[in-house]
Amino acid sequence: MDNKSSRSDPIRKRYFNAVEFSDRLSDCFFYTGASLSLVSLSIDKALNPLVYDAVVVLFVLAVVALFVVGLFLRLYLTPRADDRRRQDFFTSACNVNLTPETTVGYYNNELTKPIDRIAAQLFENSFFSKNIALSMVKFERAKVAVYAILWLVAVLNRSTDLGWIAAAAQAVFSEQILSKWFRLEWLRMRFERTFDDMYRLFQNRGSAQKFLAMTLDSLGMYETSKANAAVTLSSKIFQERNAGLSIEWEAIKQRLKF
Repeated sequence: MDNKSSRSDPIRKRYFNAVEFSDRLSDCFFYTGASLSLVSLSIDKALNPLVYDAVVVLFVLAVVALFVVGLFLRLYLTPRADDRRRQDFFTSACNVNLTPETTVGYYNNELTKPIDRIAAQLFENSFFSKNIALSMVKFERAKVAVYAILWLVAVLNRSTDLGWIAAAAQAVFSEQILSKWFRLEWLRMRFERTFDDMYRLFQNRGSAQKFLAMTLDSLGMYETSKANAAVTLSSKIFQERNAGLSIEWEAIKQRLKF
């Protein structure tokens, strides 16, 4: 994963961009629905029945749209993108053509044996992934803290209507806010564990059987962690940090002599 001009990643452009766009679209529908639910509480149904009905209809449409986009994202777009990335991973490691859409300059090691390349590529993936996840989670922590403080202020204020508290709680404890933060924190820790395991493995390779078993075990954990967390790493943060992280990665390779 370097920053050379020869680097090409058609998989990111053709598949993961669609995933990120749909993820942003889901957030848009969520915040629209959350805002409309709060707006509906401030409207007097008796005095403004048409306005109230219009807000409720828009709220329902936002909820349905969120459901449809979320389902399409989870069951089609994300699995499709992950499948292409995995095929490219093994295409590079084993020198076979599993997919016509292959990356150039995405993995950086000079090893030749397939299992060695799998281990090195997983090592590289976990290094970049843990750093990108850490950058992402800092924003999520701040966002959750702001929402939590506002919700607690509303709860502790006895004059606050229970309807507002309930609507705010529904937003805070939703898939897009609190749950996403927990999932991203968990994913970051799993990436860090994979990186630490691979670092120790390259420090002390041991027997060929042990190296193979530990590599495949770590690869399985890395892939299942991504699938369970259902969080797409930010391409924007990757582009911003790629140059610096690539330098760090080269230093790690030199230190471990591979």
